[in-house]
Amino acid sequence: MKNYVVFIVSFIVLLFAFEIVSGMFLTLTYVPETSKHLSSSTVNMFGSGSFNYTFLSSALAATLSFIISKRVSRVKKSL
Repeated sequence: MKNYVVFIVSFIVLLFAFEIVSGMFLTLTYVPETSKHLSSSTVNMFGSGSFNYTFLSSALAATLSFIISKRVSRVKKSL
């Protein structure tokens, strides 16, 4: 049960941190295109042509959480 708690807590903390960092990265690299906004016949398609940062950050957070929980359980066994 303790390994599960360590995994879940580290997963939540890492996922939150990765979401903040990826949001900051996307905000810093955003360049609006004003030519598309001047014509009235444009259709906004959100999410098309962009990489899925949410999946990447959750996969990375889960992997790091697994490694952290294994190291914590290994340290507790050696004590």
